[in-house]
Amino acid sequence: MVSPKHQIDITTAFSEKIESSFAALLPYGRQKNVSKGTFIVEKNELCSKLFLVQDGVFRTYRETNDVEYTTGFSFRGDFDTSPFSFYYGLPATETIEAITNATILVIDRQDFWNVTRNNIDFQKGVYLLLAGYIELLENRLHENRSMTAEERYIHLKATQPEEIKKIPLHFIASYLGITKERLSRIRKKIA
Repeated sequence: MVSPKHQIDITTAFSEKIESSFAALLPYGRQKNVSKGTFIVEKNELCSKLFLVQDGVFRTYRETNDVEYTTGFSFRGDFDTSPFSFYYGLPATETIEAITNATILVIDRQDFWNVTRNNIDFQKGVYLLLAGYIELLENRLHENRSMTAEERYIHLKATQPEEIKKIPLHFIASYLGITKERLSRIRKKIA
């Protein structure tokens, strides 16, 4: 398992490269305050926006048989969208909800593509972002197969020590694939 400290160092270096590449896009964004419980992406709707989380916490989830399964969280400095919907212009397969009051920078799809066409450095940044997203998904898959729910909770807590306090326990339990009661036992054990 990669230590949380090592992963944070890699993420910081990676984020700095992306940040410099994405500087060309930021002037096209508009800041928006979002209330807790607001959906910025809804399942079966088109997603034509890219979001940069400036403050707050979001969760991404999918529904199966009327049960919500949390697939990830977004924190300050993260880009968020429904990648498939944003890229292909098809309905989103997930929902993204603010679980705290938040501030985001909203960037329209058309502005994104205009900047992409005209800026080589930005294109490189997009590739870096996609590579980082693929790495994140691969790490998440590996963690789900190789780590216990307790280990994954400890990892999440180590990488997001302040933000995890803002996430309701039932969302964390859903993300870990366990019951809220089991999460309570894990939290009590490691306290």
